[in-house]
Amino acid sequence: MTRSSGIAWTVVLLTWTVSAIASPFNLDGTDWEGLSDFVALARADLGNAKVVSSPTLAFDDLRPEDAVLIFHPQIPLDADALASFMRRGGRVLLLDDFGTGDGLLHHFGLERVPAPAHPIERLRGNPNLPIAEPAGNHPVSQNLSRVVTNHPTGVRHPDLSPVLKIRGAEGDVLVAQAGAVGLGRFLAVGDPSMLINAMLRYPGNRAFARALIRYATEDDTWGRRHGRLVLVSNGFRQTGSSATAATLHEWQQAFRDALEAVRREGFSSGVAHIFAACVGLGVIVWVGGRAIKTHYPSPPRFVCPTPVVAQGGVAGHAAVIGAPGTARVLAMLELKSALVEELCGLLSIDGVLGADELLDHVARTGLLDLDGQRCLKDLLLRFARAETLMLAHRQGAMSRVGDRDVQKAAELTFALVAQAQKYGQVKTKARANAS
Repeated sequence: MTRSSGIAWTVVLLTWTVSAIASPFNLDGTDWEGLSDFVALARADLGNAKVVSSPTLAFDDLRPEDAVLIFHPQIPLDADALASFMRRGGRVLLLDDFGTGDGLLHHFGLERVPAPAHPIERLRGNPNLPIAEPAGNHPVSQNLSRVVTNHPTGVRHPDLSPVLKIRGAEGDVLVAQAGAVGLGRFLAVGDPSMLINAMLRYPGNRAFARALIRYATEDDTWGRRHGRLVLVSNGFRQTGSSATAATLHEWQQAFRDALEAVRREGFSSGVAHIFAACVGLGVIVWVGGRAIKTHYPSPPRFVCPTPVVAQGGVAGHAAVIGAPGTARVLAMLELKSALVEELCGLLSIDGVLGADELLDHVARTGLLDLDGQRCLKDLLLRFARAETLMLAHRQGAMSRVGDRDVQKAAELTFALVAQAQKYGQVKTKARANAS
């Protein structure tokens, strides 16, 4: 054997070995379990630019008009991200029998059921190769005759549309169902083997493949959606819409995996001991806290004094105005009312005058000296500003009036009233002496 012929035989042997160990449902696989013929069929129907065959499902790249076709997943699917994609208008087609698609099925209330053990129609009499037929009037099942399956599993949901069924002696079992998710669609098929290279030689399987492609990329009325068909299979990767979202999805997925591991295998001895110790410590702390807690007697309400704010009258009104949570604008308005009423009484005027009229009467009667008149004008201006803040009905505006403003206004009010009362006493004495 020459050197060149030896190299040729080595290349042939390596090629045969790689083909022999190729994983089932490989999108590029050309062996009988591969999906290269289906990928070629999709590209022939849609065009190369519309079909994306990738080892990564990037949710940030998906648009509402796109569709995702998942073959035999071997990783836990991100059901929340897929559901969000469908609610926005996307379509997801899951073809899975014994993979990890159960999480997505359960997310939408579907469950797996065994295929009929004694199918009425089967290929070459083999019960593991039952023949499915259309069920219902779903767009995928229209114009279909019979589809050969290979070790399928059934799917069941009481409200979803039936697509394919296998008739059995013990009863019919649905092998494909579809339904709406928001603006999008979801189709679950219990056998990805229907579309492998070896099965596409059957006319019914090839027609079913074309029907899936149409359903994924066209509207229900068979109008073009102008979206892409994204194909993923086996252990593909999933990435989120951003670094934060991806990290969150990874944490959520890790938590789900941990829970699933605990459900299957239980806690390890070390974790169980730590968990038991934490529970015991928590019980000790709780019991100890209750044991040392001091209980004070609570007198009945009928012997408790009535709060001043609840008594009513002048005292209750004053308590409400002076309460810590009351806006100080109310106190300013009370001071204005008291000042105006007192001055009108000293002027022997019935009713209440406006600010300008009151200032005019005070100036004509000499009830206050010039400094007092200027102080009264300034104080009435402050009260007018407080009324404006009160009418604004804004908590931030009313909070501009503080305790110091009220205290200053009260001091000026008391001083003006005292000066006016002194003038009134002098005038009274003068009238008495004149009489």
